[in-house]
Amino acid sequence: MSKIHNHQLAAILFLSGAWSVICIPSLYGNSQMISAAAACLMQILLCLPMLALHSGTFTHQIQNHKFLGILYILFFLICGANGFCQLWEAAPPQLLPASGKLTASVLIALTCFYTSSAGLRATARAAPIVMSLFVISVIVLILGAWRRADLSRISFETDNFLSGIRTYFSLSGELAAVWVLADSVRNHKNIAVNVYLIAKALFCILILFFSISAGGRLIYLNGYPFFTLTALSQPLQGQRADALYILVFVMLHIMHTTLQTGIVEHISEQMYPITEKWSAPVSLIFMLILAYFFKSAVLENMIFWALPVLTVIIPLILRTRQFLRSIRKKEYSYENS
Repeated sequence: MSKIHNHQLAAILFLSGAWSVICIPSLYGNSQMISAAAACLMQILLCLPMLALHSGTFTHQIQNHKFLGILYILFFLICGANGFCQLWEAAPPQLLPASGKLTASVLIALTCFYTSSAGLRATARAAPIVMSLFVISVIVLILGAWRRADLSRISFETDNFLSGIRTYFSLSGELAAVWVLADSVRNHKNIAVNVYLIAKALFCILILFFSISAGGRLIYLNGYPFFTLTALSQPLQGQRADALYILVFVMLHIMHTTLQTGIVEHISEQMYPITEKWSAPVSLIFMLILAYFFKSAVLENMIFWALPVLTVIIPLILRTRQFLRSIRKKEYSYENS
């Protein structure tokens, strides 16, 4: 895979993470804002073993240990399938009518196949453009919600704090993409990862803040606080902004699914170069099958338990081995000198 810039990496990871944030199924208290900030700090620390690994470690490991590459492929397939489940469950009725959910998903999957066929570098180049549209939609959202905001509804509480951290982690599947894509970044990969983590946490806190302050009790009665908030946030009196939010919703899902598909394709090619032509369509088909047979809650539970193994334990073991190997080399060179 060709090299990408650090700002492209930060953009594509953030857009994939933003998709998960807008698909948060329910709001149960102010503690979710504190949970998001705490989970962000935890993830920054948990990324240290991955970022400390030598360049090319992931490619070397999956080429020599095929089972490791298969584990990561399965994980990204589950993340992609969860994205389709979130699409079916969270999409507003005007986007996916009840009779056309599967048809719309197939059309979106074809779009993802087209975008992923150009490679992750093309997706990375498109990420800043999508980011611009996303920023515009967030500004419109803020302008509309600010007039309804009531700060007296915000209170700092600790109820369900751990549940909030668990929810945030289960929606952070793109964290595993950091290790896969780190070798493809030209420079300053640490900065890109930190920017992604902090920006995602801020966006999550922003959505939760305005959902609570502008939505009030209504936000607790309806599912998916983002869409309840967008229904309340209409800054233009003569024209609703729903079309903008729906456009962003679809584009974020395409970026999320394209990222998962592109990474599966990249890992498959590294292990078995013969899979170059058909790994993308096969992975999208598997995602749709998994999404059809499993609910989002089940897939998110899989992601939650697999994420620490793939993003912390395995990189930590490899980094420890690299560190011990470097010490032995220094001792050997010292003895021979």
